[in-house]
Amino acid sequence: MKLYIAVGVFIILLGATSINYQIYKMTVIDARCRNIKHPKLWGLLAMNGNNSSGLILYLLTRKKYPREIGTEDLNEIERRKKKALVSLVFLVVGALLTLVLALINYQHMI
Repeated sequence: MKLYIAVGVFIILLGATSINYQIYKMTVIDARCRNIKHPKLWGLLAMNGNNSSGLILYLLTRKKYPREIGTEDLNEIERRKKKALVSLVFLVVGALLTLVLALINYQHMI
């Protein structure tokens, strides 16, 4: 039973890591299209997950720069959004699986 809980936690971590990576890549592409200096640094700031202050700071900063995006970059961002959605599904399924298995394990201990 504990092995299944560990698998659920692994699925949660997999989903969370993938979402962070997708946010990083989308931010780098957007910053590059807007000619913002140091797009990779902005990507790292945006994926910092504590309270999303890096992402909020980027969103406020990017208003000053016009967007010149090509169809290839636009398609890449759309693909990244779909991957982020799949990652979110992994995160939710992993959380539900872990919760249910932990409750079942707890009931057997009583």
